[in-house]
Amino acid sequence: MEDFATHNGTDTREEKPKDDFKTKANHLKEHVSEYVKTYAQLAKSKATRGASNAVSGIVIGVAAFLFTVFFLIFAFTGLAWWLGGLLDSTAAGFFCVAGFFLLLLILVFALRRKVIVPMIRNAIISKVYE
Repeated sequence: MEDFATHNGTDTREEKPKDDFKTKANHLKEHVSEYVKTYAQLAKSKATRGASNAVSGIVIGVAAFLFTVFFLIFAFTGLAWWLGGLLDSTAAGFFCVAGFFLLLLILVFALRRKVIVPMIRNAIISKVYE
Protein backbone atom coordinates (compact mmCIF):
# COMPACT_ATOMS: atom_id res chain seq x y z
CA MET A 1 0.00 0.00 0.00
CA GLU A 2 1.23 3.36 -0.90
CA ASP A 3 1.19 6.03 1.75
CA PHE A 4 -1.30 8.75 0.82
CA ALA A 5 1.20 11.50 1.69
CA THR A 6 3.88 10.15 -0.63
CA HIS A 7 3.74 11.23 -4.22
CA ASN A 8 6.33 10.21 -6.80
CA GLY A 9 8.67 8.95 -4.11
CA THR A 10 8.84 12.19 -2.13
CA ASP A 11 7.18 12.87 1.14
CA THR A 12 5.14 16.09 0.77
CA ARG A 13 4.22 16.16 4.46
CA GLU A 14 7.83 16.83 5.34
CA GLU A 15 8.63 19.40 2.65
CA LYS A 16 5.53 21.55 2.86
CA PRO A 17 5.90 22.39 6.57
CA LYS A 18 9.65 23.00 6.15
CA ASP A 19 9.10 25.31 3.18
CA ASP A 20 6.26 27.06 4.99
CA PHE A 21 8.43 27.46 8.09
CA LYS A 22 11.33 28.86 6.05
CA THR A 23 9.01 31.31 4.31
CA LYS A 24 7.51 32.44 7.59
CA ALA A 25 10.95 32.72 9.17
CA ASN A 26 12.17 34.86 6.25
CA HIS A 27 9.08 37.09 6.52
CA LEU A 28 9.61 37.39 10.27
CA LYS A 29 13.26 38.28 9.73
CA GLU A 30 12.29 40.98 7.21
CA HIS A 31 9.65 42.41 9.54
CA VAL A 32 12.03 42.45 12.50
CA SER A 33 14.73 44.20 10.49
CA GLU A 34 12.18 46.78 9.23
CA TYR A 35 10.98 47.27 12.81
CA VAL A 36 14.53 47.82 14.06
CA LYS A 37 15.26 50.31 11.26
CA THR A 38 12.03 52.18 11.96
CA TYR A 39 12.72 52.23 15.69
CA ALA A 40 16.24 53.57 15.06
CA GLN A 41 14.86 56.30 12.78
CA LEU A 42 12.27 57.21 15.39
CA ALA A 43 14.91 57.40 18.11
CA LYS A 44 17.09 59.56 15.87
CA SER A 45 14.15 61.85 15.12
CA LYS A 46 13.31 62.21 18.80
CA ALA A 47 16.94 62.96 19.66
CA THR A 48 17.16 65.53 16.86
CA ARG A 49 13.94 67.20 17.99
CA GLY A 50 15.16 67.31 21.59
CA ALA A 51 18.55 68.70 20.61
CA SER A 52 17.04 71.35 18.35
CA ASN A 53 14.59 72.38 21.08
CA ALA A 54 17.44 72.59 23.60
CA VAL A 55 19.69 74.64 21.31
CA SER A 56 16.91 77.02 20.30
CA GLY A 57 15.93 77.42 23.95
CA ILE A 58 19.53 78.19 24.88
CA VAL A 59 19.91 80.75 22.07
CA ILE A 60 16.65 82.47 22.99
CA GLY A 61 17.54 82.37 26.68
CA VAL A 62 21.00 83.90 26.13
CA ALA A 63 19.59 86.64 23.88
CA ALA A 64 16.82 87.43 26.35
CA PHE A 65 19.33 87.47 29.21
CA LEU A 66 21.65 89.90 27.39
CA PHE A 67 18.80 92.23 26.43
CA THR A 68 17.49 92.13 29.99
CA VAL A 69 20.92 92.92 31.42
CA PHE A 70 21.36 95.91 29.11
CA PHE A 71 17.84 97.13 29.85
CA LEU A 72 18.40 96.87 33.60
CA ILE A 73 21.77 98.60 33.42
CA PHE A 74 20.33 101.57 31.56
CA ALA A 75 17.09 101.68 33.55
CA PHE A 76 18.78 101.60 36.94
CA THR A 77 21.49 104.00 35.84
CA GLY A 78 18.75 106.41 34.79
CA LEU A 79 16.92 105.82 38.08
CA ALA A 80 20.12 106.51 40.00
CA TRP A 81 20.68 109.79 38.12
CA TRP A 82 17.05 110.78 38.62
CA LEU A 83 17.16 110.00 42.36
CA GLY A 84 20.49 111.85 42.56
CA GLY A 85 18.81 114.90 41.04
CA LEU A 86 15.95 114.68 43.56
CA LEU A 87 18.37 114.27 46.48
CA ASP A 88 20.81 116.91 45.14
CA SER A 89 23.55 114.26 45.26
CA THR A 90 24.40 111.91 42.42
CA ALA A 91 26.20 109.59 44.81
CA ALA A 92 23.11 109.35 47.04
CA GLY A 93 21.02 108.30 44.03
CA PHE A 94 23.48 105.54 43.14
CA PHE A 95 23.63 104.39 46.78
CA CYS A 96 19.82 104.19 46.90
CA VAL A 97 19.79 101.99 43.79
CA ALA A 98 22.64 99.90 45.23
CA GLY A 99 20.62 99.47 48.44
CA PHE A 100 17.65 98.27 46.39
CA PHE A 101 19.87 95.64 44.74
CA LEU A 102 21.22 94.62 48.16
CA LEU A 103 17.63 94.05 49.33
CA LEU A 104 16.94 91.97 46.21
CA LEU A 105 20.09 89.92 46.87
CA ILE A 106 19.03 89.24 50.46
CA LEU A 107 15.53 88.26 49.30
CA VAL A 108 16.90 85.87 46.67
CA PHE A 109 19.30 84.35 49.19
CA ALA A 110 16.49 83.87 51.74
CA LEU A 111 14.07 82.27 49.25
CA ARG A 112 16.56 80.16 47.28
CA ARG A 113 15.79 76.75 48.85
CA LYS A 114 12.03 77.00 49.32
CA VAL A 115 10.97 78.96 46.25
CA ILE A 116 13.67 79.56 43.65
CA VAL A 117 15.36 76.14 43.41
CA PRO A 118 12.04 74.19 43.21
CA MET A 119 10.75 76.65 40.60
CA ILE A 120 13.84 76.23 38.42
CA ARG A 121 13.84 72.44 38.92
CA ASN A 122 10.16 72.19 37.90
CA ALA A 123 10.75 74.37 34.84
CA ILE A 124 13.63 72.16 33.71
CA ILE A 125 11.69 68.94 34.30
CA SER A 126 8.66 70.22 32.41
CA LYS A 127 10.90 71.33 29.54
CA VAL A 128 12.55 67.89 29.36
CA TYR A 129 9.20 66.04 29.21
CA GLU A 130 7.62 68.54 26.81
